[in-house]
Amino acid sequence: MIDYTHPARERGRDSDLATALRAAADHTERLVRQAARAGADPTGEVNDWYDTVQRVADAGARAAAVGHVPSPDEARTLDTWLLRATDCLGACRRLLRAARHLIEPPLTDAEVLDAYLALLDLTHVVHESADHVRRSLAVRRGGIPPREAPERFVRSRIAHQDLMRRALRLLPDEDARRDEWMFRYVVLAQRVAEYGGDSPGEAEAARATAEELARPGSRLDDAQRAQMRAAGAALATQVHTGGDAARATGAADLALAHRAVWRAAQDDPLAAARFGAELLRAVTVGENVDGLGLHDAVAALEHAVRTMDPGAPEWPEALAARALARTQVIGTWSVRERDIGAVVNELDGVRGLLPPGHPLTAPVDLALVQLLSLRGSGEGSLSDIRSALAMLRRARGQHPADPMHRLVLDAVFAQVHTAFHYHAGADDADCTGTGDEATPAVDRVGHAARTTQLLRLCVDRARRLADTREDHSPELLALVQHTLGWSLLMAATYTDGGSPPGGGERYALLSEARTVLSESLGRTDERSPQRAGRELLLHIACFVEAQAPTAPPGAARPPADAIGLLVERPDVSSRPPFQDTVRAVHFYARTLMAHTARGGEEPGDRDRRLRQMEEAVAARPEAVDTPAVDLRMQLAREHRAVNPAPAGLGDLLVRAARPGRSSAAGGRAGRERSRRLGWEALGLLARRALVQEVAADAVLTAERAGPLSREVAGWCVADGALEEAVGTLERGRALALHTEMVTVDVLSTLSGLGRADLAGEWRGWRDAALRQDRAGRRPDGTATGPGAALGEGAGGDAWDSYAEHPVPERLGARVRAVLEEHGALDTLLGTVPVPEIAAALRRTGNHELVYLLPTQNSPVSGGALRVRSDGGVRWTPLSGLADPSSLDAYTGALELLLSAPRADAVEHAWRARLEEVCDWAGRAVVEHLARDAGGAGADCPPRLVLVPLGALVAVPWSAARLPGAGGRPGRAVERMVLSTAPSARMFVAAAGRPPVRAGDDALLVLGLTGEQARVSSSRALHRLYPRPRLLAPETGRPSGRPVRGPDGTTRPAEVLDEIRRAALSHGIVDVSAHLLPDPSDSWRSHLALGAAFGADGTPAGDIDRLSVQTIAAQRFPVPPDGPGLCVSLASCMNGLPRRHPDESFTMAAAFLAGGASSVLGSLWLVRLHATALVDLLFHHGLRTGHAPVDALRQAQLWMAGPVREPPASMPADVRRLAADLLNALTASGHDPADPAFWAGLVVVGR
Repeated sequence: MIDYTHPARERGRDSDLATALRAAADHTERLVRQAARAGADPTGEVNDWYDTVQRVADAGARAAAVGHVPSPDEARTLDTWLLRATDCLGACRRLLRAARHLIEPPLTDAEVLDAYLALLDLTHVVHESADHVRRSLAVRRGGIPPREAPERFVRSRIAHQDLMRRALRLLPDEDARRDEWMFRYVVLAQRVAEYGGDSPGEAEAARATAEELARPGSRLDDAQRAQMRAAGAALATQVHTGGDAARATGAADLALAHRAVWRAAQDDPLAAARFGAELLRAVTVGENVDGLGLHDAVAALEHAVRTMDPGAPEWPEALAARALARTQVIGTWSVRERDIGAVVNELDGVRGLLPPGHPLTAPVDLALVQLLSLRGSGEGSLSDIRSALAMLRRARGQHPADPMHRLVLDAVFAQVHTAFHYHAGADDADCTGTGDEATPAVDRVGHAARTTQLLRLCVDRARRLADTREDHSPELLALVQHTLGWSLLMAATYTDGGSPPGGGERYALLSEARTVLSESLGRTDERSPQRAGRELLLHIACFVEAQAPTAPPGAARPPADAIGLLVERPDVSSRPPFQDTVRAVHFYARTLMAHTARGGEEPGDRDRRLRQMEEAVAARPEAVDTPAVDLRMQLAREHRAVNPAPAGLGDLLVRAARPGRSSAAGGRAGRERSRRLGWEALGLLARRALVQEVAADAVLTAERAGPLSREVAGWCVADGALEEAVGTLERGRALALHTEMVTVDVLSTLSGLGRADLAGEWRGWRDAALRQDRAGRRPDGTATGPGAALGEGAGGDAWDSYAEHPVPERLGARVRAVLEEHGALDTLLGTVPVPEIAAALRRTGNHELVYLLPTQNSPVSGGALRVRSDGGVRWTPLSGLADPSSLDAYTGALELLLSAPRADAVEHAWRARLEEVCDWAGRAVVEHLARDAGGAGADCPPRLVLVPLGALVAVPWSAARLPGAGGRPGRAVERMVLSTAPSARMFVAAAGRPPVRAGDDALLVLGLTGEQARVSSSRALHRLYPRPRLLAPETGRPSGRPVRGPDGTTRPAEVLDEIRRAALSHGIVDVSAHLLPDPSDSWRSHLALGAAFGADGTPAGDIDRLSVQTIAAQRFPVPPDGPGLCVSLASCMNGLPRRHPDESFTMAAAFLAGGASSVLGSLWLVRLHATALVDLLFHHGLRTGHAPVDALRQAQLWMAGPVREPPASMPADVRRLAADLLNALTASGHDPADPAFWAGLVVVGR
């Protein structure tokens, strides 16, 4: 709290203060002894004591003049001496009475009183200096601990009050000096009451005295009378509320009283600070203060900070009050990112000044949490929201005693937690920042359900609190209920994997949200600046609830009309950003009503709606938040006259819709405008991906880009703009990988713009080796140690949020701002043109790059968008894609296989579904591609680079079944050469690298142990390559090593160094390791090197982990003239992105992004003997001069063929190992021709 009555403003520290205190302490003991001893010289003793007190006072004054604050120990010594000095006052009075007759002429009673009052006054000056020191230390780090401050302040101030009581007992009522001493007494009473040191009776007596002194008849001046009115109001508030800031009683009167004080002392910065802080509190608790509002509080606090000495004890608290006021202004008046960022920095600076546990630390932290969440939701930065969650977990772990405080923390936590998973789009996204990516996804589910349960509990607690504590601020309860209602609305529309809660649960949540929002609005004052926002949210809840199938016709019109009436209301129109939001919601509501109304919309409504939405788009050209993306996509759909549910306001209205059928497309201009708007929306998503501080967050943020790009590309296909369709697909694919790949371009661009400093920071952030510093912190500042952010109570020292939870650096956002300012961002995030794709195809000997578009999320019925090596682009409709039942069954069986990899029944079911999907893939896709693909017969089969979209990434295309000659079916691998790429952009990048040329050298990374190591491909490859270099787990871990010992360990740093050396020389790398924790969650996976598995199938012991994010951030140094880098990964599902297929953030793609020309990846769980055999054959093909894709095709043809003999060109000992692997596979009853043993391996890249 701000000490509103402290008259001393200086700070101080001087070297002679300690000396004066030591001498004074000795004199205190001597004075007590001599006052009790007969024969002492009372006159000399009194004079000496007065001199001692004067020296202490002078030392304090000199310290203040120098501008230093004493150390906490020195301040404690001063407090101790003052308590003893106050005890000595009785002895001094006795000495004065004894001395009066020893002086000639003898002292009169009045003279004795004057002398004693002078001593009291001088002691009062020392008390004021000590209080000033105490105040300064209480707001400094390393000063008085906040938990110790109340006791010290109360004890010292009560002793100080004793001075006043002594003076008042001696002064007669008619004495002119009495009012001055009563003034001091009231001031001290208020200070003591702030810490609960006075009883209600004492506080009430002081209030009555203040009221008496404030009357015109007192002997005080106008400024002092104004201060008494403020003190009286503060004491009245203290009496009525018990010091609980959440209670509203008297807040308005107190603010007005402090305004009067400031008016009487315009040059007093502390008077301005008092008024601003009390006005802020009154507005916060919902009091009407004579028409004053947040802007008046900010203005007063701005004046205080501008005119106050930064050395004043109240300086940090004045800064905190200003930051808190600005936070409320942001929440009420502005949502501009630059405004939010400025206040975030201000709050963070205040956190650095206040000591842990200070009374203002909790509200400052809570304000910072709210702004980080708001900024993260607007800019799409998950690091911001994750940091807010980490702070809330820790704050909740402190277990605050006040029920309202606990309710506020729980409500805000539920809101921010819901917002994080809402924006991440996944229930198992890492919201803790504690390294959750190293645990299986199954251990991270259930967040949404648990948060919904917490929301419902908070709603009940808020109602009970309202019933049991009527003195609580209605506004604070209204704010809590508003927060809970907003969170329930978001929970009702939250999607994890594509669908919101089921119908019954969804509408139950909507009903609960409407009820609690109604209660919140009922507690909101008519004149509150928050009322319009709460009305809007209630109308939205009513509108969405009216979309229920059971709702009567026309139920949605009243809330939609109510939203429209809000637009031009004065309290909305005076806040342009908020008015834009209300107007946009009204657009969406009207659009939805038009789409679902019987008989269609009124004539002219569509044109008017289009015009209004175009204006809304133009008003926010640089915004990248979700509403900005949704607005562009809805406007694009409107221009095409399609009739799906409108998007916007974070999907609140999208999920409430009942989509209609597409109607005839609009005119040519409308179609072109729709495609351009879709292109812009995809660009916004790309910018949001660039904001993320870690690649995993970029994957989550970019999840919407894939489906949207397919939708817009379908428009392009329908309009005949095929090259534009290619660019559109590229704009929405592999955004996180592309963000990693453009690191070098960003560095050079920033350096060219004269921002080498920012370029250096960017390099550090994007270097995975720097993503965890020695203190165990992630780049967003959150701790990674066990339990670091779990919210356990911290026994002992107070929790220091500033030290434990730094504000995220937001480097991505700062880089994006600089690049946008100079027009360089579009170049970096641009797509690859068709001529460059064609040139890459010719350079690599391929005939076509083929995008395979599923029916889902596309206005066309599915097909192949084909870029030829001559630069032509064509569209092949594939009607078979309209029935994905075989693909759905296969992916479901694959999911079951992942959850129970050792269950025979599950394995059998998966293989059956695999054969079905191979039949479907041949019939629906590959047969049509093979019919007119390039190539010249068997000697030169068609060479296609496939870019499957959506769920099609899971299909093993090389095993697709095709009709053959004589009725014998064959496989696609027999008739064409197939490779894959995450995107054309990554294929072009790989094609620009040197081709792979295997020689005698190879780097073998053996991460398997025990029996698995003995049947790995590393054993055979160690003999195939004349000069292999083997990395294996360190001594003491079980590992099956070849006869020759390893050349290095599998520590991640050493593995990366060895890969860099291999890239510089021979370019051949083979990795045999497990992919953990969950192969289906590819962006979170890591290679487990040296993992030993227990009986339950989980890894045990020490494991070296090499994460996919670390690999993606590498730039392996491949010489321009080659050979190119080829990485073969013998690990499970390292090439299949299950949760985010359009991002393709897999381990195989990460190596491609890191600089590899080709990567051998896998689409399902590998079979050790079969994979080792195919891997061996693949490397033999490389050694005989084949390109990676041809080497894999030869190996797969060998496995699928009727006769299998190890190639004669293999060395004899390698042939024997190949034969052993084949015999082991057949001895187990398996057919090597089964695609389960070979079709899952794919070449990614050139």
